[in-house]
Formats: sequence, C-alpha cells, structure tokens
Amino acid sequence: MSNDNNSPVIRTILVVDDLPENIQILNKILRDQYQVYFATNGKDALESVANNQPDLILLDIVMPEMDGLDVCTILQADRKCRDIPIIFVTGKEDPEAETQGFAVGAVDFITKPVNPSVVRARVKTHLEIKKQRDELEKSNARLLQEIQERELLEHRLREQAEFDELTKLPNRKLFQDRLQQAILQSNRTAQTFALMFIDLDRFKWVNDTLGHDAGDELLIMAAERLSHVVRQSDTIARLGGDEFTVILPNIMHLSMADLVARKILEQMSLPFKLKQQEVGISSSVGVAIYPNDGTTAEDLIKNADSAMYQAKESGRNAFQFFSSDINQKVRRRLQMEGEMRHALHHSRFFLDYQPKIDLNTNKIIGMEALVRWDHPEEGILFPKDFIPLAEETGLIIQIGAWVLRTACQDAAHWIASGYTELKLAVNLSTLQFRDKEQLVVLVEDTLTETGFPAHSLELEITESMMMDNLEQASAILTQLRALGVTIFMDDFGTGYSSLAMLKHLPIQALKIDRSFINNLEQHPNNSAFISAIISMAKQLGLHVVTEGVENRQQLQTLRKLGGKEVQGFIFSPPLGQKAFQKLLQGDIPLGGIDAPEAGKQAIHHFSGLPTQKR
Repeated sequence: MSNDNNSPVIRTILVVDDLPENIQILNKILRDQYQVYFATNGKDALESVANNQPDLILLDIVMPEMDGLDVCTILQADRKCRDIPIIFVTGKEDPEAETQGFAVGAVDFITKPVNPSVVRARVKTHLEIKKQRDELEKSNARLLQEIQERELLEHRLREQAEFDELTKLPNRKLFQDRLQQAILQSNRTAQTFALMFIDLDRFKWVNDTLGHDAGDELLIMAAERLSHVVRQSDTIARLGGDEFTVILPNIMHLSMADLVARKILEQMSLPFKLKQQEVGISSSVGVAIYPNDGTTAEDLIKNADSAMYQAKESGRNAFQFFSSDINQKVRRRLQMEGEMRHALHHSRFFLDYQPKIDLNTNKIIGMEALVRWDHPEEGILFPKDFIPLAEETGLIIQIGAWVLRTACQDAAHWIASGYTELKLAVNLSTLQFRDKEQLVVLVEDTLTETGFPAHSLELEITESMMMDNLEQASAILTQLRALGVTIFMDDFGTGYSSLAMLKHLPIQALKIDRSFINNLEQHPNNSAFISAIISMAKQLGLHVVTEGVENRQQLQTLRKLGGKEVQGFIFSPPLGQKAFQKLLQGDIPLGGIDAPEAGKQAIHHFSGLPTQKR
C-alpha cells in the first residue's frame, strides 16, 4: 500500500502454492494490478500473514505437511485474519473439496489450469466485496461510537439536570420528582413517610473565614455522612447552599424518623477536617410527616422547612417535628419580616439615646444610640423583639446602616451646638461585622457625609463576634481603628476567653454587662469580678463603662470599686432625639422621665448635674 495519500491504493495478494510454476503463472496474471508475494507451504503462509496481512489470499488446497484446508481453518480462527478473503485454487473440480473449503471459510474456488480472465474477475470481485464490507464495518463502528457518545452526553445532561454537580446527590428537580413518587406510593399502600430538611449551622462562617473551597469540601463530606446514616431506599438531596433533604419512605412509627434525625445530628456534630484544621459544624433538622403534616409536596416542604427553622431558633444542633404551633410561629415570622421591610421604606424606625455619665466630673460625656420600631399594631418594639429576625433575614445590614447614619447626623448636630466632647456609641451586628469591606466603607462614608468626627464615634462589638476567627476580627478592627474611631467590647464578662482576646484585639474600652450590676445584691462575688475588670482595664489603659445602673446602692458600690463611667436608668432612660436635646440643655433633669423610684431618689442627689458643653 502506498504511503502517498494522493496515490491509488495498491492491493496486496498472497499466493500460496507448493509448485513454483503455479506461482509464476498467477504472478504474471496479477502483477500489473496488484502487489503479489508468495509462500510455498502452509507454515510460511501463516508466518507471512502474521508479518504483513494481505488483502486477499490465493491458496492451493493440496500441499505437503499442511494443506490449504488447515491453513484456512487456522486463519479463520484468528480474529485479526478472519476477514481476509481466501480463494482456493484446485487441480480438479471436486464437489466434496469445495464443500469442505466453504465450510472452513473460503469465499470462492478456481480450478487449474487457471484462466487469466477468470482469475482477474474473481480477484477483483472479492476485493471489491471486502472493500465494501470494510467500509460498512467502519461506518458501523462510527455509528456505534456516535451512539455511545450520544448516550454518554445524554447521561451527563441528565446528571446535570437531576444531580448536584458538587455532591453528586439528587438536586431540587429530582428531589421534587422523588417526593411526588413517595406521595403516590403512600397513597397506594396506605403507608406514611417522613420528609427532613437539614441545614448546616455555621456554614456561612466556613465560607467567610476558610474560603469557598473549604465550604465546598464541607458540603461533600456532609453529603457522604448523610449517605451513611440512611437506607438505600431513602433519598438524600441537596437543594442548594447548605440545605439538604431526606425522604424516608415506609416508616412504621415516628420513632424511626426520630432515630434518623438523632443519627444525623450525631454525624454532623463530629469535627470536619478543613484545610488541615478541625472545625465543629452542627446541624438543624426539621421533620414533616405525610399525611399528618401535609398531603401535597408544597405543604410538606413548607412545614419541614418551618420545623427546621424552629430547631435553629431553639439553639441549633437540634431536630424538631412540625406542629401547628410552629406553623403559626412561621406565619408570624414571615408577616413580621414583611412588616420590617415596610418599616424600612416608610421610616418606622427611630432612635433613642441613653446618656453616659462621668462620675468624677458629674457630666454627660456621651450617649448610646438604641434603635426602636414604631409598629402600627404592637406599638414600640425594642431590639430584642426584632433584631434576631433582622439578623436572620439580612435586613440588619440596612437597619444597621440607617442607625449609624442617623445617629451620626444627630450627634453631629449636638456637637455643632457646642457639646463638643460628646461621644456617640453605636452597636454593630454580627452580620455587619462579617463583611469587613462593606463595614469599613460604611463607617468611612458615614463620617464623611455627616461630618461627624471619627474620634467621637464608639463602635460596640460583642465577644461572640470575635470567636469565629480571632485573626480576621483583629484585621477588621485594625481597619476601623485606622479611621480614628474607638472600639468598645460590649457585654464584657458574659462571653468567652475575654482576657486572652484583649491581648490580640485593638480595643480601647470595655462595657461591663448589666447582669453583674442587676445581681449585685444577690451575688456579692460580682463586686470582686467588677473590681478585677476595672483594675485590669486600668493596667491595660482601657476605659470601662458600667451599664444598667438603676439604684443608689449599685451606684455607691461602683464608686467604691473605682467605676468612673456609668449608664443606666438612675440617670435617665433612653430618650428620643428631641428629649435628649432638652436633657443636654438642662431642660430635663437626669432621671426625670419615667424613672424608677430609685432613680427619682437619685435625682435629688444629682440635681443640677451639668452637661459637658464647650
């Protein structure tokens, strides 16, 4: 065969005959059109075919040692050679020999002495048949390959459409289909099944602190752990984010769902190794039972989801079966979320300000901004009534930005009125603190827009906000400090390893939690604790503010312990912007509005308490 792709293909023919004169005759007939080579016995013929496979073989039947029938039988048994056309050349017409020849795989017979025209015609015909057969086999092979490729593509498309690419679990689409099947099967068999919604606690923290690749790794490992908990007949699906579902068909009793839920919590509470460190990730599980908790897929999904959120609210790392009480709470939660969005757009939030007093100078030296919600039906709502939901829904970002801007605007007005030494304290939320870039930009832009001096702004954070990632927290606080603001550690003493954290964080002041003041009479040890905090802060160069001071005894104790800055109802409750303006001007005496009886007694002691004004 020629190596030149543009040259015609030269077919090769192997002539096998033990008589040289026969080979010469056949060579003379065929050499002008084909490349002819030969063998004089069966053994050489097999070796020649193995080394250089011909397009056609002219094979003598009668040969010593190994005749043509044996050679043909061996070649036909070899998968590589069985498609080579073999024409037997025989010395006489022998019907029995022809029968044997066709039986072992020959395609034709030529009798000796050979007729050149017959030889050429027979060779040409069988080469053409072989060519067509080869082309057909190639076409079939291509078609088979295309079919396989299409099946593979269809399989991949089906996987993409029905399976989660990351975890390889069924996705939302396939989950919906499986859920409908579970409903139909339960209707036919009069059996029940359970639907579970599973949410990973602290998943967002993993993404924010360790990166999205660690978050993906966590999802993969969580999927594997879920697979080890359930039966093969159960369905595990990933709906998106960190939400998984489990369908448990044919449960005989609620205890089966209870057992699986407990196993899930147990598996998810084990440490996950992410980026060479062990990370604790718990889960919250909600369970809805068919048909008790819904007869449609929509109702079951909604109720299992509601139960899952109830589990989260109960402290996380818990499971919860759906109940009518949960349904009512969820409806109220959704209603309240909508009302909160409406309140944001219709200015239903407002700020109160509680003064901070310097006991050495008896002057108002600052105020804490406290957000309130003027609800059209429920009246004034305090932060404990709506901030947790705002955190959960993300609305705290908008509310927090509004609080900071409004408080800075009001405080800038008071400073412009002559109260130049006032310090404004604003609380930051956990969600705000997680997005360091947005937080720093918000603070910087607010200071620029309102003209409020950075050194007069005190941002209050809590210990729990630091615990997820101390290094990241320190970086955020350092950026905020670079703007010139002061960082307060709020609710100090109620959290974690506070003393250790103070060594690593750029904090300038502490605010002792009100619980130590409220229980001062019942728990004398609190005095020693407060004294230790004040002493430690003094050595570290930190300011200390004590909040929640409500009576004379608490105030006197704080004075003895060395407390210098206080905040509480003994001086004034939180006041609206206009009322606080009057407090600064002296038009309202400290403790003069809605003060408790203890506060009213203190008013006489602190009558004429001046404000800090220059």
